[in-house]
Amino acid sequence: MLTDQEILQDALIAHKFLIKMYCQYGIECSSQELRSLLNTLSEVASSHDYKIFTIMNEKGFYPTTPAPASKVKQTIKMHTKMQTSLEEKVCKDCKTKK
Repeated sequence: MLTDQEILQDALIAHKFLIKMYCQYGIECSSQELRSLLNTLSEVASSHDYKIFTIMNEKGFYPTTPAPASKVKQTIKMHTKMQTSLEEKVCKDCKTKK
């Protein structure tokens, strides 16, 4: 018989796999309707994944160390800057190709 920890670990692994697959298939999909569905399914699976993680964390099965607020802000700033830079490059490339 599986323990609670093993069941939760299996569920977490399964959801991580689903999220990866939904994202991969979503970005490779030419149908906007199917793409939207896959994005929605990815968000639902991500929400479930977080709930499983939270339960595991509360039970001590997935311990974490809180990051200082300054590090969180720094990481958000870095990723926001990267996203903005990427969007600017993509938009620039799109305009160049037209």
